[in-house]
Amino acid sequence: MTTLDRVRKVVAEVMRVPLEDVRPTVPIEELGETDSLTLAEIATALDSEFDVRVPSEGLIDARSVNDLVALVESLVSQTSSA
Repeated sequence: MTTLDRVRKVVAEVMRVPLEDVRPTVPIEELGETDSLTLAEIATALDSEFDVRVPSEGLIDARSVNDLVALVESLVSQTSSA
């Protein structure tokens, strides 16, 4: 399963939307309510899925699923090179 597939799955589960609605370029706020609690839930789920620490400020800057994928891939590469 690719990073994109895994991020899409996490977002779909947290936002309680069908997986097919979580397309790479769709803005996260179009998927449903994206208050601070929802973003914290996404961060926690990504932490668990990828065994990395996703900073809340990184999520605030992420506008789309592709942005989340880029953030996770960056954190994973930092973790593996540390």
